[in-house]
Order: sequence, then C-alpha cells, then structure tokens
Amino acid sequence: MNADLNFFDIYQNTTLSVIAIHSFTLGYYNVAKHKPEKFDYPPLRYVFFVLPIIYDNRTMKSVKNELYTTLNGNKAFTLELQDRAQKMSSQTFEALNLGFSKNILSLDKNYNLLIKEDYNRELTKKMGYSNDIISAIQTYSKRLGGIFAKKDEKTLQYELNILF
Repeated sequence: MNADLNFFDIYQNTTLSVIAIHSFTLGYYNVAKHKPEKFDYPPLRYVFFVLPIIYDNRTMKSVKNELYTTLNGNKAFTLELQDRAQKMSSQTFEALNLGFSKNILSLDKNYNLLIKEDYNRELTKKMGYSNDIISAIQTYSKRLGGIFAKKDEKTLQYELNILF
C-alpha cells in the first residue's frame, strides 16, 4: 500500500475496516477498564457507527477526546449518521467477519466485542507496518472508542442523534 491511496481504495478495503474497528475497541477498552459501571469492551451495536464516522474525512478529523469538543468542532457530525450507519452495515459486517475469522476479534455471551489477547495493541505495530492514512484511521478510531466509553448509551443516542 502506498501513501497515495484514494478514498475508493480506503472505502473498499475490508482490512482497513478491521483496523478501524479493532482500534475503536482498543480505545473503548482503555477507558472502560477504569470505569466499574462499564463493561470493558463495547457492545457490538456500537461498532456500526465507526466506519461512517472514520470514513468521512472531515468528520474523522473532528474527533477529539471529548464528545462535546468533537460536536462543537463539526456541527455536521451527526447529520444523517444513522442513515450512513445503515448504508455501511454490509461493510461493517464484512470487517467483523474478517476480524472473527482471523481470530483478531470475538464476541462474549452479552455480544460485547472482544479483542483476542494476541492483538491487544495496535495492529500495525504488531505487523510492523504503517503509513499516514492507516495511522490516522487508527488514531481517530481509538479516540472515538474512548469517547463512546466515557458516555452512557442514552447520552450517546441523544447527542449523536442515533438509535442502537
């Protein structure tokens, strides 16, 4: 992969989608493990909002460490997010399928998305490969996971104008 990937290359690459979902889950875990009222890993339903946010360049780059600053920085962040999540659900399912089949991800009995022990750090560090685009996808996905872990489900639904 070269640094000159275009949007189509990124959007159609299931491996990059797995990296985004894995990074989201890792970011969620890093925050939630310190919160006794939260499961350590995100519910499966949360990951359907990762790709619509991360694959929109303007929205992705507006992701900060707090939901309030993220939404203030980009007023269009929540526009049609639910619709985009539904339209991208097949791509999310493909990424989950790849992640499960390669034993990177798994589900617990409550349908929380888990990271297999061998993959509990950024995938590109494990592979020894990265570029600017992949690094940005990982960074912003991880931040997004942290944001989701900081908020309860009702607050996420209200502030992002989505339904789980």
